[in-house]
Amino acid sequence: MLGIIALIGIMVNDGLVLIGKFNGNLREGMKFDDAIYEAGKSRFRAIFLTSITTIAGLAPLLLEKSRQAQFLKPMAISIAYGIGYATVLTLLMLPLFLAFSNKIKVGSKWLITGKKVTKEEVERAIKEQMEESHMQNFEKHEQNGHSPVISTTLEDEAVISNELEDNK
Repeated sequence: MLGIIALIGIMVNDGLVLIGKFNGNLREGMKFDDAIYEAGKSRFRAIFLTSITTIAGLAPLLLEKSRQAQFLKPMAISIAYGIGYATVLTLLMLPLFLAFSNKIKVGSKWLITGKKVTKEEVERAIKEQMEESHMQNFEKHEQNGHSPVISTTLEDEAVISNELEDNK
């Protein structure tokens, strides 16, 4: 049981590392497909080495013949094999799931609005970035004595940006 809990912690950490880099790539302006590819490429070493060193660290316990080690072997086995499997899932399946969920988000947005959207527009990292820039523009115009129109949709973001530029 403790081995599975430890394995879940390591697996979640590897996934967060990959997704954090992916979101950072999106915020820097990369296209969706390039962001996934570069995140996997740049985080491969960190994820793979973490997994290999953990498995290598458990090897002496797995190879130990003493009676005391027999109590810890099930935990070591579940962690070692689980990490190997989780590494493959993180490096191969997680990017596939991200791409699949993005395709669903794009399709849903198209069905709801009837407008074609890019893969980047539906991602949370980009939505948060747009909200931050909207709030900064709102605060800047509020300080200048203007009362900007507040919008809650991404489609209106371009209209607001154009209005703000016209007011300059």
